[in-house]
Amino acid sequence: MKKKLLIGITGGIGAGKSIVSSILESMGYCVLKSDLVAKEIMQNNNEVKKKIIETFGEEAYSNGKLNTKYLAEKVFSSKENVEKINSIVHPFTIKKNLEQAKKEFQKSDIVFIESPLIYEAKIQKYFDYVILIYSDEQSRIKRVMERDKVTEEKVRQRMQFQIPDEKKKDWVDFVIENNSNIEELKNRLNFVMQLIKSI
Repeated sequence: MKKKLLIGITGGIGAGKSIVSSILESMGYCVLKSDLVAKEIMQNNNEVKKKIIETFGEEAYSNGKLNTKYLAEKVFSSKENVEKINSIVHPFTIKKNLEQAKKEFQKSDIVFIESPLIYEAKIQKYFDYVILIYSDEQSRIKRVMERDKVTEEKVRQRMQFQIPDEKKKDWVDFVIENNSNIEELKNRLNFVMQLIKSI
């Protein structure tokens, strides 16, 4: 029987994980997105909501909806707060991701999970392979500033709580550079996929 592969896609904020995910989806692969799962859990899981309110205050939710602006300001104000939110949300997120992957394996041999915090959350053991999407710092800052309409200072503030990608390069199985154009990115991704299938 052919081995089922669970592959992690990681990389710093603004590295291009979402673009890689959408290319993989257009190739017919299933990509589970940890950030979306985490948001859904924060919005709908009563146990998580209760813990977030206890930790960050009532203002974390406004009219029953997650107050992302307030929470982001609170969370990214200190390493301690980042660790607090991660300890509340990560266990539920990885559990749900693995459950979804198990279902997807009924119809696919390869399932991807896009997660910026594979090493920060220490969940690398769940993956057969991890791919790092790597981009230089200035490109990443520019992309996030344009995407989220935020200042460079805000982007750098968020970056400081992620393990530097230079360090992750030594830990991952494959590195895909995203410093040029979309065609180049597609070619590099295709090459990595051929390698994975041939192993």
